[in-house]
Amino acid sequence: MMLKNNTWILGYGFVFNPLINLPVFFWIDVSYENLSYIGTTLHHPLYLVLWAISSVFGLYFFSTAIWSAYSIPYRRWLHALFCIGMILSCLIPYSADMPGWINDLHVWIAIVCVSGFIFSWLKTILYSWLPSSFWILYKALLIIFALGFLAICFAGSINGLSEIIFSIGVNAILSLTLFNLSKKDKKK
Repeated sequence: MMLKNNTWILGYGFVFNPLINLPVFFWIDVSYENLSYIGTTLHHPLYLVLWAISSVFGLYFFSTAIWSAYSIPYRRWLHALFCIGMILSCLIPYSADMPGWINDLHVWIAIVCVSGFIFSWLKTILYSWLPSSFWILYKALLIIFALGFLAICFAGSINGLSEIIFSIGVNAILSLTLFNLSKKDKKK
């Protein structure tokens, strides 16, 4: 897995994606509201879709690159389905005027797809032989997953803070891992 210019990986994980997440802090109370509120109530659906695409870009491509580099088996179609579902969940509007099942669909697609992504990584760690350097990634991912879960528990629902922790945290960790992996490939 040779990447000619790997600096974009860090730029994405530590600059671009965090900048996409930044406006959320100015628009909503991240400890209470979620990003769907930005798209529906504040009428910024394009931002919500941009945020979802930005978040999923790294989740999809960085994960597949890491799994391929370590020859870790995974179901490409299932990983793609989880990532597409995360974007799709942001496209379904949430409104009190709509039937309850549509609002539920919006929420449950997101929950199933994010949970599927998390379980894919947990399965990777639990059932794959990995070099010792990979355990740093595993511990960092567990911390991000736990922080996101704690943000949900404290608020009693999915909130902007949990969504931002997941988007920025997972993308930063995966981008750093892929960057280091590509640096090792360049040295060979």
